[in-house]
Amino acid sequence: MENHFQEFSGYHGTLVKPYYWFYPNQDCSKCPYHIKTGEEARVTYKEFYESFGFPYGPTMPESKQLIFYELKDFSRATVQRGHVTNCVASNLHVESILFDNNGYMETLLYQLNSICYITLYANYTPCNEYTHCCISKIYNFLLKYPETRLDIYFSQLYHVDDDFPVSAWNREALKSLGNLWPQVTINPLSGGVWQTLLYSFVKGISSTTLYQPILQSRASADRFNAHRIHLITGIKPYFVDVIPMSKPQEPTHCYKPTQANVGSNSAPHHFRSNSQYAFPLPPIPIIPFPAPQFKIKQETSSKPINVVRHLNMPGNTMEEFELSSFIPNARKINETIITEKIVKMNDKEPKDKKSKKGKEK
Repeated sequence: MENHFQEFSGYHGTLVKPYYWFYPNQDCSKCPYHIKTGEEARVTYKEFYESFGFPYGPTMPESKQLIFYELKDFSRATVQRGHVTNCVASNLHVESILFDNNGYMETLLYQLNSICYITLYANYTPCNEYTHCCISKIYNFLLKYPETRLDIYFSQLYHVDDDFPVSAWNREALKSLGNLWPQVTINPLSGGVWQTLLYSFVKGISSTTLYQPILQSRASADRFNAHRIHLITGIKPYFVDVIPMSKPQEPTHCYKPTQANVGSNSAPHHFRSNSQYAFPLPPIPIIPFPAPQFKIKQETSSKPINVVRHLNMPGNTMEEFELSSFIPNARKINETIITEKIVKMNDKEPKDKKSKKGKEK
């Protein structure tokens, strides 16, 4: 297999040129190493927020695309972790780089036959626009490797609204990709998956930041993504972990953090628990899958409840019945009643004397 990429050893991982003709340039800050593995794949908290919009809410940086990936074998042991960035200079999307014909992902599966699980954590859903064809490349890759499972987790939807002229292509391509279920699942990033990303792919995360609760604006956006991807693909997301909200609120404006706010791991004052910058909720509530939760109404009254059960008792207990109706394979038994009488000694003696007199005569 002819390789288009070049791989170099780093301090804590590898640096990969997706195409050997890439070189450092001023138009793209990530060139030429758009793929990094191991500990080299970790990014700063600021870059993570700018790409994924966590924890404050979606940022929609269309010129910045980032995918974290995990490769696992049959026993679900991790074989490799890494990240992929888009190339602004060459106008290449991350999925196009990763799943290109004879590209990096195909070479890994060719060399390591044990890989069968691919998990992508993307800041955008893949597109199928004319200049990129990301979903088509993923689709062809999965047809070539039918025993490979692909799970996609996304933070924001890419060009699926009617405002974009190519939105119909992207929605139809996402639906075709979703039809490969269960080989493919498309899920919104939510709940505990955010903690997994922070722990595995972000530098210098403290325990306070790692286990902080999901903010209202971020949870609302995750819920909206779950509803929208369900409408597009016609398939419920395999994993949704969001807390239901009783009163949805419309967003007033898009939050643009300052340099000081982004560099800090704590949320700004107006983005704490009672944030008003929440994304609109879907008209239909999304139930977490595959473990839905149901609310059970409890009785408020503390008075005991008397329960009376009526049983049909037999009328006459001495009444005869057939034994075979109660015991299977039973046989009827003939009963013989023998009565005994006690004879006293006084009554017996005269009979003996009479018998003796009869013999003498």
